[in-house]
Amino acid sequence: MARWGGILCAAWCLIALAVIGVRVSTGRAFDTDIQSLLPANALDPVLDAAMSSASTAAASRIFILVTAKDSARAAQAGAALNRALTGTGVYVPDSNEGEALARWLYANRNALVCEASAQAFDGAAAARGSLALLFAPIAPVSADLLRHDPFLRTLALGQCLAPPGKPIGEGSVLLSGRLTRSAFRLDVQDQVLGGYQAWRAAWPDVRAARVGAVFHAAFGASQAKSETTVLGIFSLVLVLLALFVVFRRPLAVLATLAVTAAGAIGSLGAALLVFPSVHVMVFLFGSALIGVTSDYALHYLATGPQSGWAPSTERVRQVFRPLLVCMCTTALGFASLALFDVPLFQQVAVFAVAGVFTAWAFTVTLLPLMDPKPRNSARLSQWWDRLEAPFARLRWTRARAIIVGLLTAAVCAAGLARYRPLDDVRQFQQGSPALKVEESQVRAATNYVPSPSFLLSFAATPDGARAHEEAVLAALPAKLRADVFAASRWDPSQARRAANTAALLQRLYGPYLAERAALLGIDTDPFAVAAEADPPRFVSDLTGNAAGRAYLIAPLGPEAAKARPQGPGALFVDPAARYSQAFAGYRAVVGFAIVLAFAFCALVVLALYRSWRALTILAGPALGVVLAVAVPALFGLPASIFSLAALFVVIGAGIDHSVFQYEAAQTRGARIDLAVFLDAGTTIASMGLLGLSQAYPVQAFGVSVAVGVVAAYGFSAFAAHLGSRRDT
Repeated sequence: MARWGGILCAAWCLIALAVIGVRVSTGRAFDTDIQSLLPANALDPVLDAAMSSASTAAASRIFILVTAKDSARAAQAGAALNRALTGTGVYVPDSNEGEALARWLYANRNALVCEASAQAFDGAAAARGSLALLFAPIAPVSADLLRHDPFLRTLALGQCLAPPGKPIGEGSVLLSGRLTRSAFRLDVQDQVLGGYQAWRAAWPDVRAARVGAVFHAAFGASQAKSETTVLGIFSLVLVLLALFVVFRRPLAVLATLAVTAAGAIGSLGAALLVFPSVHVMVFLFGSALIGVTSDYALHYLATGPQSGWAPSTERVRQVFRPLLVCMCTTALGFASLALFDVPLFQQVAVFAVAGVFTAWAFTVTLLPLMDPKPRNSARLSQWWDRLEAPFARLRWTRARAIIVGLLTAAVCAAGLARYRPLDDVRQFQQGSPALKVEESQVRAATNYVPSPSFLLSFAATPDGARAHEEAVLAALPAKLRADVFAASRWDPSQARRAANTAALLQRLYGPYLAERAALLGIDTDPFAVAAEADPPRFVSDLTGNAAGRAYLIAPLGPEAAKARPQGPGALFVDPAARYSQAFAGYRAVVGFAIVLAFAFCALVVLALYRSWRALTILAGPALGVVLAVAVPALFGLPASIFSLAALFVVIGAGIDHSVFQYEAAQTRGARIDLAVFLDAGTTIASMGLLGLSQAYPVQAFGVSVAVGVVAAYGFSAFAAHLGSRRDT
């Protein structure tokens, strides 16, 4: 049976590894979109689609202000930067879309006006303005254009419909464009940063100020990579050193890593089999597997020196029941997340359940084959006994229990009194101070201010959505209206088009066309049918359809966002606030899931041990969870979804500690103190050290793990104490 179990476990690991390889090679295995974190039914389908579209459009934009000693030098440097970014293959400058914009404006020249409404159109001013354009030395005017556009409506519209701003100063040029792939992909960040840095090296005397999500994402990724590399190497060295010092066998170290790797392969392979992509946040929750699955290996390996390397069947028998209890309780704890209609939690459930089961199966079937009896087994057993001896002197007494209980109650009361949640996604990452300075420079030079907020207009038809957007904009003061980038200004509703055309006929063409034709000395036909043109890319990016309804997105500047414009068929949307609400909801869901996990664990413990006294196994992890919340709060660290994710590590590790303590006491078996201490130490070293990070999400997770695991380990002795008083 064991042999067949080992074959099946090895086969599953190979299958999972193949699945991972195939899915990763497609480039769509992992998801970084924050939109994917929202509950499946959290948003109306139109709002859901609009937030996704708005996020994608905003994240793809890049603006770079290039400043040099004179305009010629700035122009040369700007052209070089444009070539460098375009050469990456993931960047398209807005200048490449100028022809598409000109075609659209020409085709719609008699349906658009610069003013906010047709009633405000001033024909005399339009006629005078066209004369200035006509005689401008650099205006792109031709006889054919004048024949069909005698008042140069195409040029005038290109100037007045552009986003609000001010002229760039002498010696500066502004480059703008969009990314063709996600700004949050690491390969895209490397390509853009590589092109930009190469340009900086070639133009050292030129200054540049950047605006774009890709630069912030690259900074965050670089910071996280450097931190996790340093902390990861440090923790790995500590763990490997501890394993080698205790077991004195490189093979034991490799065996522990093999079990952990098997769990990771099984978890990711199962998740990629079930889901089209796995969100990167899953790895935060699923990192509990590192501590839990390594515990499985450590406890089996400990039976070697404890038993003088008895036959593998006997060693497996010693740990089979406690490992089964640990696996079932941990798996059920994570499986409880699948009960909630949140895609992220469903992925975590599959990821974790598959991982702990794979690691458990590997430990009881394949690991024994990796740990034969060493030649110096007697010396290794003596070394183990020597390390185990100090733990025999550490025992609970009534006085110690009272003191520890009072201190724990005081810490919990003080910490919970200072409990403060943090759900605002804008505070999870501080960002680069240098990039913030550069953004302020771009704002000062251009009045351009990126904003995540937008006006969402929707209706059964695209024309209806445009009409709703126009109605809201018409109600805004002129200053705020200029702070809205609305697609309906470029592509108005049919009613607005008709009104604009009528105003042009009555106030421009009627009074001034004959005079203009005489001035030009050509026959004019301003209403000649133009070739059809597609809307510019930036307009199509702001439109969409979802659930049988059409919608428009109108990005808002800071002043317009303060006004929170809305009306019939139109909503003000602040994505950051909605994401923050979702994270706040997650805290409540995770809290309920933790209670549910303890309930499932209690059922498993009662079913396997058939004694109410066995419920003391849950005392250690329960107190660990409480202190993991209270202690960070006591020192001013707010609670968030990241710190609550750490509680699953505390539960998994804490139950492992308590189960083995209880099991050893119940069976009067070999002492287990050193193995449990090693479990706790490796978990803290592998994940608790993340509390040293400067990034809040990583720091909150690490601190909670460290505090919770220490507490769960300390209180796991309760299980041993009561287990020793077994029922007779």
